[in-house]
Amino acid sequence: MRKIVWLLLLFTVTIVTESFGQEKKEMTRKERREFEKQKQAQLDSIYAIEIKKSIDEKKWVLEADRLANKQGQTVNVNSTLNFVAIKGKEAYVQLGRDTGMGSNGVGGVTVRATVTKYDADINKKGTYYIQIYLTSAVGSFDIRIDLNPTGQMATATISGNSSKKITYSGQVVPLSRSTVYKGTPLF
Repeated sequence: MRKIVWLLLLFTVTIVTESFGQEKKEMTRKERREFEKQKQAQLDSIYAIEIKKSIDEKKWVLEADRLANKQGQTVNVNSTLNFVAIKGKEAYVQLGRDTGMGSNGVGGVTVRATVTKYDADINKKGTYYIQIYLTSAVGSFDIRIDLNPTGQMATATISGNSSKKITYSGQVVPLSRSTVYKGTPLF
């Protein structure tokens, strides 16, 4: 008797599944593309709101996945070890590598600084231009950041007391969503 009930149940489920499968209309390629565009536009608007709030509150991190020197030579890096972080009046700039040990404990240098000037402007297209001046025990830094409205493409050029410059390229995320690993600051 149990076998008959299970076979009947299996047969019913199979028929119902088949009937639903025939009624379901497949999306055309054009409809799928339009759906994906709408989905991406919604995500972009959420990211834009989140980034605006983070920049206004001064609680964000630029997680760099590429560094460049003043001659333009670039190197891909680990974004959890290479970043610029702003948390109110406090800032951290870190250079790190995956191998070896450095003065910060993660194979590089971490500088803790105080934000002395913070100007964030936005143009008509929603692109941010942020200028930050930092002072620390190792010197002063001037950071200029260009950032798209969603935070997905960001470039920060850092210059210090000397003529040397370094450019961090990556994405800006709110401090609460950051995945960086901060080493021990020098001072």
